[in-house]
Amino acid sequence: MNKTKVLVTGASGLVGSRFVELAPEYQFFTPDLPDFDLTDPKSVQKAVSDFNPEWIVNFAAFTDVNAAETQNGDESGLAWKVNVMGTENLVKAFPSKKIIHISTDMVFSGSLENPGPYSETDKTPDSPENLTWYGWTKNRAEKIVLNHGGTILRLIYPVRAHFEPKMDYIRGAIKKYVGGTMYPLFNDQQICIAYIDEIAQTIKKIIDTESGGIFHCCSDTTTPYELITYVIDQLGGDASTIKSISTLDFLATQTNKNRYPLWGGLKTVKTEEKLDLHFSTWQTVVEKLIGQGLSLK
Repeated sequence: MNKTKVLVTGASGLVGSRFVELAPEYQFFTPDLPDFDLTDPKSVQKAVSDFNPEWIVNFAAFTDVNAAETQNGDESGLAWKVNVMGTENLVKAFPSKKIIHISTDMVFSGSLENPGPYSETDKTPDSPENLTWYGWTKNRAEKIVLNHGGTILRLIYPVRAHFEPKMDYIRGAIKKYVGGTMYPLFNDQQICIAYIDEIAQTIKKIIDTESGGIFHCCSDTTTPYELITYVIDQLGGDASTIKSISTLDFLATQTNKNRYPLWGGLKTVKTEEKLDLHFSTWQTVVEKLIGQGLSLK
C-alpha cells in the first residue's frame, strides 16, 4: 500500500521533527535551507513540483517574538517575509486545499477588552492594534491559508521532554532555575501549553480524516508561575525560591504594552469533538514529560 506523501516545512524544528518521528506511516519530504527557501517562490515551486505531495504541513516560521518586535511594521523584515510571504508562496505553488498551517493564539490580542481563551470559531482581528508583530504576521498568514481553503492548527508553547537544538517553554525555565538565573514569573498571565506528541496525533487525525477548518491543540489554562513552580516541585526542586510578578506591573515599565498578552489561551472543545480527541491537562502534560525523562539535569 502506498504511503500518503507529505511535504513538511520546518521539519528540523522543535515541533516538526517530532511529528516526522511519530508518523512513520507517511512518506515525508522535508526540504530545508539552503536548498529550500520559503521566501523564494521559485524554490518553493520546485520543491512542490519535484515531490508532488498529497499534503503540506507548514511548521516553518519566524517565531522569535522579541526579534520580530524590532521589525514592527516592516514588511521587508524577515518575520513578514517568512510568516506571510512564505505562506503565500506555499499556497500559490500548491493548488490543493490539503495544507495544514501551524499558527498561534497570538493572532488574538489577549487583552482585557477581548480576552481568551479563544474558541476555534472566534473571529481574529483585522488590525495589528494590540497585537505583537509576530502575532500580526501569523494573523495575516492564517487569512492566506483560509482563503485558499486550507486548514489552521493553533498551538501555544509546544513542549517535549528532549530536543537538544532548541529549548521549549518548560526546559528553558528549568535551565534558568538550575543555573540560578530564574527571573520572576508572571502570576496573572493566562497561558496554555501544547504537548508535542498530541500535536502530532492531531495532525495525523486531520490528514487521515481529510478534515478542514480551524483546530486547536493545547492544555487547559494556567499561569507561568503556577506551571513552572509545579514542574520544579515535581522534579524534586525547591520552588519556594521562585518569585512572581504581575504582568500588568511589568508591562507598566515597558515601552511595548502588547509584548505579553495577558489573557491568552485556546479552547479545544470543537476540535476534540470533530477529531474525536482528548487533550491532556497541563498537569498531565508535565507528568508525561517527566515519564519521558524530563529532569533537572
